[in-house]
Amino acid sequence: MEVEYYTQKFNTDNDLSNSVILSKYRSAADIVNAVLPQIISRIVPGASVSELCKYGDQLIFSHTSKVYNKNKVEKGVALPTMICVNHCLQYFSPLPENDIILQHGDLVKVELGVHIDGYIASTAHTTILNPNPQQPIEGRSADVVAAAHFGAEVALKLLKAGNKGSDIVKAVNQVADAFKCIPVEGSIVQQIRRYVLQAENSAILNPNDGLPDGDFMINSNEVYTVNILMSTGNGLIRESDLKPTIFQRNVNEVYNLKLKAARTVFKKISDNYSVFPFSLNSLENTRDRLGIPECVTHGLLRPYYVLLENAGQAVVAQFKFTALVGTNGNATRITSSLQLPYVYSEFSIPPETDIGKLLANEVKLTMAKNI
Repeated sequence: MEVEYYTQKFNTDNDLSNSVILSKYRSAADIVNAVLPQIISRIVPGASVSELCKYGDQLIFSHTSKVYNKNKVEKGVALPTMICVNHCLQYFSPLPENDIILQHGDLVKVELGVHIDGYIASTAHTTILNPNPQQPIEGRSADVVAAAHFGAEVALKLLKAGNKGSDIVKAVNQVADAFKCIPVEGSIVQQIRRYVLQAENSAILNPNDGLPDGDFMINSNEVYTVNILMSTGNGLIRESDLKPTIFQRNVNEVYNLKLKAARTVFKKISDNYSVFPFSLNSLENTRDRLGIPECVTHGLLRPYYVLLENAGQAVVAQFKFTALVGTNGNATRITSSLQLPYVYSEFSIPPETDIGKLLANEVKLTMAKNI
């Protein structure tokens, strides 16, 4: 009976026909859509990545503090603000001592997520600091932005009930080939659920075990994040030597912490971030960081190591969105896309191909402006 109850509750908590649940997803997405442009507007030469990440998390908490206040509802950061430059891939939210100052020519990726009552919306966008905004960026940076953008667009068009995850993997790989790029190891179309960033279904591009993935059917009443990272290198990832600054609670571990600093910070993390990742940048009291090592040592916190493209001189572009597969079987993107950086790629998607036909409107844009 207990298993049956939890199964029923699990299904009820993730039912998109429930207007309350749908509203919470859309509220989370509205905040994402409000915060991301404010961060992008501050991505200029001379800007501090550490300060930008901190600013992004502050914006998320400011927005979430204004909604769903009548009842006790958990809300806030689902993914901390991460800003990755050039060949850096994910999980970079540096403390001041490891800060990066942005420069002209940098390819900059911004990723973040918000949840309302455990219902998640996340996004990522790529921009380039163009020293001459009247002229398009050309070369491999342009190619990789185009590949990531159109890879995400084709994934959205194929994200519908009755299609398989492997259909999306195949199509995105074809887009990558058209622009002479490669999906980064672990780029993913990932099902999510309430409080769950990684649910049961996932279609992984360039999986590290070399095996095909995505052999599942997409169904109505499901929610997905599409996270496409494209590289001009070999697409392989490695961990940076930097100490991680992003952590997530491991709800399956229990330990009686000995240090007062550890007990204090773990309570703050549990109260403010629930089961979601957070950045040390957002801990207002720097003394709280002293308790992190004991939490990690005993498995209460899981670190997210900064990821880099294996080929150090490669550049990586990223576009990510959240989409709901409704009762009609079609996907609705709830995190909006922003204006693309001004780039010109020598490559394009041939309009007579299956991918070209699928992306007819977008390909016309490429032919005319190459984004």
